[in-house]
Amino acid sequence: MLDFRIETFLMVCRYMNFTKAAGKLHITQPAVSQQIHYLEEYFGATLFHYEKRKLTLTPAGEMVLLACTTFANDQQRLLERVNELKKASRKVTFGATLTIGEYVLPPKLAYFIQKYPKHPINMLVKDTDSLLKDLDEGKIEFAFIEGYFPKDQYDYITWSKEKLLPVCKAHHPVLSQLEITFYDLFPLPLILREKGSGTRDTLEHFLACANISVHDFASVIEIGGVEAIKILVSQGAGISFLYESAIQTELANKTLTTIPLREHLFYNDFSFIWRKDSLYANEYKHFFKALQL
Repeated sequence: MLDFRIETFLMVCRYMNFTKAAGKLHITQPAVSQQIHYLEEYFGATLFHYEKRKLTLTPAGEMVLLACTTFANDQQRLLERVNELKKASRKVTFGATLTIGEYVLPPKLAYFIQKYPKHPINMLVKDTDSLLKDLDEGKIEFAFIEGYFPKDQYDYITWSKEKLLPVCKAHHPVLSQLEITFYDLFPLPLILREKGSGTRDTLEHFLACANISVHDFASVIEIGGVEAIKILVSQGAGISFLYESAIQTELANKTLTTIPLREHLFYNDFSFIWRKDSLYANEYKHFFKALQL
């Protein structure tokens, strides 16, 4: 069982507010203060301080948070392992972002399931921000993500390097130009994923490097699914930027076509990540290797 003082510390870190943490834990605020004081005595360092009436972590507090978050995740894994001793197999619970979960992993998982039929799998498909939160809370063991993540908090292996391609419907008027730049696309609506999506984070990062924003386009249409985006683009509702692995069928069928931008193509890493310094890192790596066969 997670030490109640560690649980209190993590709750305070989540809300950065002693009163909110006390409410969530159903204890008094003085009890929260007492438990944090105990931890500060134990570690011999101040974990929190107030800056302009805002509660923040000290460098020591950030170090303790990193270790305690991994510990909490590992404890959840340990509870699952102990419970699974009663069974013939254990369930692997992990997450994947939309593009990876719907277009990249299914063929690999099909082979894995056929080879290891007694190993149940539970894959949650969410955006990058949600998966990072699930990892921190111990709801999943590891994740396949396409967005950015704090590398000081997670260990990772690169799964693949993927192209992020500008796409439009076949025979779009913009394709008639001899040379196409970003500025030629600005009069068009941009259809993209919602905030928190790894694909959107990646696109905004690349655009920012060129001193461009999504708001430079005629309009921004936010859609929560890749399939819906592909349909809208194929019907001429706008353009988008999608990973090559997600549009192979449409490119082959010529319902979508890539826009030959003068600027360089975008490449981004798809990453396999887990909590930093986890006791179960070798298990996660074995699963990673099994999927690559």
